[in-house]
Amino acid sequence: MLATTLLIRWLRHACWASPAVVQHAIEFSHLAAQVTLPAASTSELGIIQWHRWPLCLGGDIAYWRPGRTGLQCQRLPYPAAAGLTTTTYDDNFSCSIRGIISLASGKGDLVGYATLDSCAIGECRELVHNNRASIEPLLNWHELRFHGGAGTEESMEGFSWRPWGYHLNNQGGAHHFAAACLIAGFFDPELRIKAPLTRHELNTEVAHVILSAFDIFCEPEHHTMNEAFMKRMEAAQIPFAICSAPPPRQDGHHLLLLSCENSKAMGVADIFRAYGLLDVGDLLRKQAKQQ
Repeated sequence: MLATTLLIRWLRHACWASPAVVQHAIEFSHLAAQVTLPAASTSELGIIQWHRWPLCLGGDIAYWRPGRTGLQCQRLPYPAAAGLTTTTYDDNFSCSIRGIISLASGKGDLVGYATLDSCAIGECRELVHNNRASIEPLLNWHELRFHGGAGTEESMEGFSWRPWGYHLNNQGGAHHFAAACLIAGFFDPELRIKAPLTRHELNTEVAHVILSAFDIFCEPEHHTMNEAFMKRMEAAQIPFAICSAPPPRQDGHHLLLLSCENSKAMGVADIFRAYGLLDVGDLLRKQAKQQ
């Protein structure tokens, strides 16, 4: 099936895409396959944080274009990305404790769990008691700040591209909160948690502008792979661009941007899709539709 897909795409773009690009995809597909969507996690590592994407915060794009003496780099800001997300605040927000599905701090224990319930069972079973009365002492644990007063209390975040559930910006007490959440699921699932909410939303029009300009892929910061790619793009006279990736992929990764106005670049994009490079543009498109 993969070979058939590749052949069809190759025939479409044979007059533009250099065979070297196909060879590049073949050689480095094992590295590219390691870059995947964030797995479900009770930590913030499970959330694509578009609002913290450096490109939205004034970061630039490195444009690489063929020139007389090889590839020429020009770094430019991309103002269109500045409005990709909007942020609103609600100082009097409350939700069911069961609506909180991820935490900011958990001594590293959170990363390996897909749900807070599984975290409670796996990490803090000794805190889980078979009665409603045990919930309040857990939520009053000194590291949790639900009664800390303005400016010192816990806060929550919501993301339009993650339509259900909230992220608690706790400073500690993850085990106690997870245990309280699990107990509440049995005895008081509608127990309300009050905390200021910051809500982030994707601007679908800005997302469309970005996606109309570029096909976007996420690549590992692998020296050999990146150097080989640049040499092959230079030989094929194909322009491309690079910018920082959004969290949680900001470390050890970057985004590859291929211009939708360049036929050669679009041939490269089709080849990379056929070989399974993480299509960040497709992810952004799908998440923008979830508004």
